[in-house]
Amino acid sequence: MVLASLVWRASAVHSVPIKIRSQVALTAAEGSLEPEELEALSGVWKAELRLDDGDRTLTWRLAASGRVRGLDENEEGVWWADSAPTESAQQRVTVSLRVRDWTILAVGERTGLRCTQLGGAVLEGAEDPCHVGECDLTLALADIGSDGLGDLEARLERRRSARPARPATFAKRAFVGRWRMLIDMEGGAPLSYAVVLRPGGTFRTVGGGEGEAAVLGGRWAVWGRGMAKGVAEWGVLPEGTHLWMRVERDASTSTLAGIGGLAGVHESFSLWSEPSLSSPASELAALAGAYSSSAGERGASVASCSGAAYFGTASNEYYRAGRCSMIREEEAEAGRG
Repeated sequence: MVLASLVWRASAVHSVPIKIRSQVALTAAEGSLEPEELEALSGVWKAELRLDDGDRTLTWRLAASGRVRGLDENEEGVWWADSAPTESAQQRVTVSLRVRDWTILAVGERTGLRCTQLGGAVLEGAEDPCHVGECDLTLALADIGSDGLGDLEARLERRRSARPARPATFAKRAFVGRWRMLIDMEGGAPLSYAVVLRPGGTFRTVGGGEGEAAVLGGRWAVWGRGMAKGVAEWGVLPEGTHLWMRVERDASTSTLAGIGGLAGVHESFSLWSEPSLSSPASELAALAGAYSSSAGERGASVASCSGAAYFGTASNEYYRAGRCSMIREEEAEAGRG
């Protein structure tokens, strides 16, 4: 078993997959608990371990800072916790501890901020951990009394309310189709193209520049900050916050004047565009997930987007080279009608 493997454990509450994480994973991640939630779980916990070499009963204090201390002052460790919704009104909480040479993975359920009973597995070893027993953890003395949970909940609500809303995401499918694209590179005249974004992640244009023969071609995908690393992962993302198009020199017509009719442009470049939400209704629809991959085939299509052109590689854009904008062919036809 390697550190990143999944361990199945029939806990006192559920049979759930538990993922072992290194201490690097102490940084905030999707599902990680907020500071107020950690405070609600902090306190003195009684741990009953049923190990292969015998049973043990230990007491640890879990601090909201993520530190673990035993009754022996020299015994220290770290802990972190995640939550996930369940089919009921309760939430599943997974608490992970690294103490001694053990990784303890315990699961419980909570209504509100606090969970007082956890059950799970004990693994031994850091590099190649193996299952050595099971455990039950009970909150014996909380740092925050029951009468203080209301204040924690109010503080947590204020924290969450102060955060900006997450950016809307757009399914890759929402960009597929025919577009009218305008590219305005610095030092040259703006050129208009008809472009088709194919479902497979390639595109090709016709029109603009030197008549109908001028063509730009390349790859496209959706992208979002923190969603993937590198072009290989972008290509398979089901949704993102931006549209990325890579104009490839070898996939475009090329003359001494430039590629695709763009004067002075002789190398591949990228177009980064953000969908334009032209009305409050479309903004609300986007935040409600109408454009996301979860909407399936019923999801809305993006009507327009705008952004910038950059020279350099996709992972290391060197400098901004111009602007770009796109509008659906049907939208463009309606505007001319």
